Amino acid sequence: MTVVMDTYKLIKQHVTWADGIYPKSIPEEAPVTPKQTSLLIRDAYSDLGSFGSDTFNAITQNVVIQIYYSIDSELDYDQVEITLMKFLMSNGYTIADIKGRSTDPDTKQDYQTIQVTRSTGIKENS
Repeated sequence: MTVVMDTYKLIKQHVTWADGIYPKSIPEEAPVTPKQTSLLIRDAYSDLGSFGSDTFNAITQNVVIQIYYSIDSELDYDQVEITLMKFLMSNGYTIADIKGRSTDPDTKQDYQTIQVTRSTGIKENS
């Protein structure tokens, strides 16, 4: 399973405050409006590491999580984000970057972008 789908399934089991959680992209048919809180989980990039024997033996995968808050949201953004980040850390992720909240000029929704990483060793197939 891809890192995006792993992250999506993990978050979907934990997050109860979002109206929609989407891996890779938000489908056109999704009923997304500025009055809904949505999460978008997508790939960022990967780094290879732990080189030896003419190959890499580890990969660090980066995932971007964007939270689009409802324009009517009464959520405590700080608490929601801190709780989500602590949950991800307790499940093997590292917080790589937090962009800071911004407001979408079209929808007027506040949104946050959080980048997380997951590192795994590579086992050779026999």
